[in-house]
Amino acid sequence: MGVLFPVFRPYHKPNSFYEKLKSEHDEVMLQLKRLEEENTMASQKFSELTKETVFYRGLQSRLVKQESQLEKKVDMLRQEKKKLLEDWDLLKIRLKDWKVICKDKEDTSDLKSQQQQDLKRLEERLQFLLKQKELFTPEKDVAEKQQHHFEDSQMRSKSLQTDLELVPAQGEKPPAEGAARARAT
Repeated sequence: MGVLFPVFRPYHKPNSFYEKLKSEHDEVMLQLKRLEEENTMASQKFSELTKETVFYRGLQSRLVKQESQLEKKVDMLRQEKKKLLEDWDLLKIRLKDWKVICKDKEDTSDLKSQQQQDLKRLEERLQFLLKQKELFTPEKDVAEKQQHHFEDSQMRSKSLQTDLELVPAQGEKPPAEGAARARAT
């Protein structure tokens, strides 16, 4: 292979203007490189921010939609609550009515039981009176017979009195028929 020989450059005398220009060029190139890096970072940052903006706009859109749905739900729940409160009021009124009906039934039941007790007492009284009637019926029959005999006796007595009045006051004996009748009684 071949031998490498160092490359010689010709020697030039340093030029201060050139050195200054080269130094400025290096500085500008360095700034350009920094600017490119900043631009790349800014671009990346801008891209990330754009993505975040899109994400947050989508999120905001979803939140607005959810808020709208929640407001509708809240309105429905308010209406349902209002209906439930109305139903509750109706139920309270019906409960009062049922309490009155139950109380009336209890009163009616108490009244029926009172009536049944009264009826039982009346039946017992009737049974007692029937027994009393049975006890007094023979006495009544006896009393009626005695009444009948008494009336008969009174009629005979009147008849005898009439017969006696017809007899002359002179001391005559009464006829035999009258005496026989008097003995029969």
